[in-house]
Amino acid sequence: MKFILLLIIVFTSSFASAVPNTLEGILPEKNVPLNVLGVNAFVNDSRFGTINYQLLEVKNTLGINFVRVLFNWDDNVQPTPSSQPDFSFYDDIIDAIPKHMKVLIILTKVPSWMSDSSNWIDNNPRKTFVERWVKVVINRYKNIKKKRVKAFQIWNEPNDENNPDNSTLDIVYSPENYLELLALSYDTIKEVAQKKQVVNAATTAINQNYPETYNYNQELVDAGLLTVSDFFSIHYYGSHLENLLLGGVGDFLNSVEKPIWITESGAKGTTKQLEYARTMWPFLLEFVPGIKRIYQYQFTEASSSNSTYGLKNLTPGKTISDLYIYLRENN
Repeated sequence: MKFILLLIIVFTSSFASAVPNTLEGILPEKNVPLNVLGVNAFVNDSRFGTINYQLLEVKNTLGINFVRVLFNWDDNVQPTPSSQPDFSFYDDIIDAIPKHMKVLIILTKVPSWMSDSSNWIDNNPRKTFVERWVKVVINRYKNIKKKRVKAFQIWNEPNDENNPDNSTLDIVYSPENYLELLALSYDTIKEVAQKKQVVNAATTAINQNYPETYNYNQELVDAGLLTVSDFFSIHYYGSHLENLLLGGVGDFLNSVEKPIWITESGAKGTTKQLEYARTMWPFLLEFVPGIKRIYQYQFTEASSSNSTYGLKNLTPGKTISDLYIYLRENN
């Protein structure tokens, strides 16, 4: 390991500017870390089967017991401020959770009417999200299969400039405002369901868009994020090992005094996923011992086989990836 680190440091310091994202070839291939592996399974495309079928496939075929699912607050759920939320799709997910599967629920998005500030509570969109979505969801599901719904993640990639909801909540350039959203959610969840765990929103990949994304994370931690989250969540795509090893990202992650969950990570293309899982993930686990879980992104995705992140896609003759096959054969 020390020799490999030295080789990488020499390589990255000399050539990082020229080849910042092509470093996996110098990492040894190891077994996929199945003991910490989860998957993003949004089960929102019926072409891959029913909700129940997909979750059972994750558990029984692939042997994965940690699943990250998405509970969006959008126009489909609550089209007007006065309408009652439609929980039918989310109820179906909860009802279909197999025995022994542990679920992380992402609470995110806002309906279009949230763009009108007259619909905000106390003129605060973040407080409105917590009161009208976080609190409602927690109260609804606090006692249903409580041992299977383990944690709630508050929002997703708050620094993403391309997500208009981040502008609505005024968090894309403000770690302080995101921290307010998280703190309000944390207090609400612990008051209603004390044993449920709370996870901060991961930013866009901490190793990419350097140093802006790294700085956003550093500001969050410096401002007290770890006091209102039971874990520290990041996303990690690509390699960009020069930022991890030389840019301070690795030192920062190793200074975090909470278990780290990578809630999204993976590679694009059905023939590229296994190599990434056998090189980057083992390396990250060795270099940052605080990482305790990695959620692959994602179980299904209907894009083409050479551009999909999905373990499964709809391309005829190429519907499953090399990582899917590995997981199936090693279950």
